[in-house]
Amino acid sequence: MPYTPINKCLPVTVDIRLQHRYADIGTNLSRTTHFNKIEVLRLLQFHYMLTKGNTSPMDKLSFIQFMDVFLGLRNIDAIDKIFLLTAETNKEHLTGAEFVKVLSMMLKGTLPDLINFCFEVYTEMIRSPKYIKKEDVLLMARRNSMKMCKIINMEEYDQSFVDFVMTEVDKDRDNRISLEDYRKAVHENVAWLQFLGQILPASTNKESFMRLFTTRPYVNNIQTTAAAMSRKNRESIGRLKSTVSQIENIASSTSFSSDSTCLMINRGIPLSIKRKNQTESDGNYLTLF
Repeated sequence: MPYTPINKCLPVTVDIRLQHRYADIGTNLSRTTHFNKIEVLRLLQFHYMLTKGNTSPMDKLSFIQFMDVFLGLRNIDAIDKIFLLTAETNKEHLTGAEFVKVLSMMLKGTLPDLINFCFEVYTEMIRSPKYIKKEDVLLMARRNSMKMCKIINMEEYDQSFVDFVMTEVDKDRDNRISLEDYRKAVHENVAWLQFLGQILPASTNKESFMRLFTTRPYVNNIQTTAAAMSRKNRESIGRLKSTVSQIENIASSTSFSSDSTCLMINRGIPLSIKRKNQTESDGNYLTLF
C-alpha cells in the first residue's frame, strides 16, 4: 500500500514509522470514538509531539496547559477531575489512546454521552458518586463567587442561586440532584448541561482546534440537539428565562446560550452563560496536514 503523508509537522520517516506503530490502535479507536482513522492517527501523532516523542509523558500539568492553550478551557478543578477520570492506565499520565478518547467526548460527544460525562465530573468534584446535594451547589456557588468582584449581599446572592438551581433541576424534590434529575433538566434546556461551571470548550475553540487535524466540517452536536427540541421544551426555555430575571435584582443580567451551554459566574457578570471568544494564535495553531 503506497504511503500517504498525514502530518506535515513531522519528518517523513517519523510519520511513516508512527503510522505503522499506531495502525492497529488507530483502527480500534476509529470504531469506538467519533473520529475516523486518519483523524485518530493525527491525534496520536499530535500526542507524540506534545510528549516529545513519548519521553515526557502527558501528566496533569501538561494536560491543564493543553486545555488552556488549544481549547481555551481554564476551569482547573474540572480539568483536574477530567484527567483523573480519563487516566485509567496510569493515574500519573494520559496515554495516546486516552488522549484521543477524551477529545472524542469533549469535541464530538453526543448530548446523552455528555450528560453522563459532565455529571460524573461534577460528582467527582464534590466527592459524591451519585448525587449533587443542595449544600454542594452552595459550595460551588461560593467557589465561583470568590472569582467575582465584591458585591453587596453576596451571601444572599449565593443562596438565591442555590434556590433557583434546586427549583429547576431537582425534579423529584428530594433536596438532591440525581443523574435522572439532571438529564431531565438538560433535555428541557441544554443550558443546564454545565450549570456548576464550564467543563466543555466553547464551540469556537472546538472548531479552531479541529481544523488542526481534520477537513471535515465541525458540527455542534449540542446546538443541533437544542434546535431539534420539541415546541414544549422550547417554551420551557422561555419560562426559565423569565424565572432567571427574578434574580437580576441581586446580581447583574442573565442570558442563555445553546452554544456554550455553561452556567457560570463571570467576573462582574453573575449568573451569565459565558461564551469565550478566544481566537487562533499563530504560535498555537499549526495544521498537521
